[in-house]
Amino acid sequence: MIDFVEKVPIGEVTGSEYNPRSITPEALEALQHSIRRFGMVKPLIVNATNNVITAGHQRKKAATAIGLEYLPCIRINSPNLQDEILFNLMHNSIETSKTSVRLEEFTVGGYHYCPSDKVHIESEPKNVLICSEITKLMSRYGEWGSVVTDGDGNVILNAEYAYCSKKLGYGVLSYAIPNEDVAEFLECMGIEYGKYNFDNLGVKTYHQFLAQPKRLSTDGRQSNASVLYEKYVIPRLQKSDSLIDIGAGRMAYPKMLKSKGYNIHAYEPSLMVKGANKLDMKGIIANILNAEKQVKAHGLFDYCVLEAVINSVVDDEFEKAVLTTCNAVLKSTGTLITCTRNLAYVEKAYDKTKLSAGAGDCLWYLDDKNYTLGVTNGIVFKQKFHTRESFVALLENYFDSVAVLACNAGYIYCACSLPKQLPTEVYEEYLEKELNIEYPGGFKHNKHGGLMRELLEKVAERYV
Repeated sequence: MIDFVEKVPIGEVTGSEYNPRSITPEALEALQHSIRRFGMVKPLIVNATNNVITAGHQRKKAATAIGLEYLPCIRINSPNLQDEILFNLMHNSIETSKTSVRLEEFTVGGYHYCPSDKVHIESEPKNVLICSEITKLMSRYGEWGSVVTDGDGNVILNAEYAYCSKKLGYGVLSYAIPNEDVAEFLECMGIEYGKYNFDNLGVKTYHQFLAQPKRLSTDGRQSNASVLYEKYVIPRLQKSDSLIDIGAGRMAYPKMLKSKGYNIHAYEPSLMVKGANKLDMKGIIANILNAEKQVKAHGLFDYCVLEAVINSVVDDEFEKAVLTTCNAVLKSTGTLITCTRNLAYVEKAYDKTKLSAGAGDCLWYLDDKNYTLGVTNGIVFKQKFHTRESFVALLENYFDSVAVLACNAGYIYCACSLPKQLPTEVYEEYLEKELNIEYPGGFKHNKHGGLMRELLEKVAERYV
């Protein structure tokens, strides 16, 4: 049975530091109007042990502003951080109701718990991914959501939640709106009460391992072959050229090309031990030392490959670190060959509820800076997406010549030449950030000093 308390004193409910949404004064005023007009039709989700909000920060803010003394709350048992973020995202974003569910029992103008045998599924959901994530949270925490119906019991908000509850044998907590008010209610629900902002969620660079696309496997299978390598790198590469891959994943392409006699180097700060779920720190340091040896003996590189790594950045500062490093490793005649995931990949199934689930096997939540939180199997990670125009504009900060090789719904491919000469202090700051990233527990390997010195020296001489 759901742990629902209809009247929790508002002073006993406190906010979480992990709230991923911000709200403008105008949106807050609109939310206040909605609550005055229809009441608190959607309970907050709180931690059962301390009434800390998991989802519903903006509703509490609006309720406080209009002088409410009590809040309806669904209590769940101490979610971990990943699930707390996921609850918040799901609770604020599953207002799509792309399935049909009808309740036999409901109360117009109030809350009612409808038992499972009185819940009727009248059409299957269109979005399996949303239902999958709802079900995973329910399997771990039990019932955690609610729905809104019209005056006839038809679910008009959060029908996917009702569908999952029925399939798991649960009933459904509902709030019914009079039929004559449904149109106005749905209009209010179409307003965006707060925008996502992921800056304060504490996502670290080492959380980003899920953000990398799968590529050619080490056993040579082509199912995940890299279009960037196969179409835009290998055809122009000569064995006399030197190349470094920044963010080389599992090193499949560098290993394959090196075995064929090419002068290939790589740097992958999240290199994993083969067959084990742990970092290969020896391999990471070996990458850095090998690159140092190459630069010291032969100078900067002819090519740099950056495949979708720019999507994996946690913030704009790390984006600068990645591209400053790509700039620094190249000769004056060198070329960066890169790609990024197209914003259209997310937007193709996007709607005003700020949720997309039609792209691949992941749910995406997008903020105004085109950063997303991606959710795969209940694990949250951060990514950034670009349009053709934004990607070119970004690259032009580091290269005088940027050519778009291809642009499709999935990826944008570019070749960049004539690396700009950046201030020395910029190279020092961002090479340090990229080549000596923080790992779990605050660990840093501090083995990058030699490579940094060589790069700084060679960059200073690049256009002399």
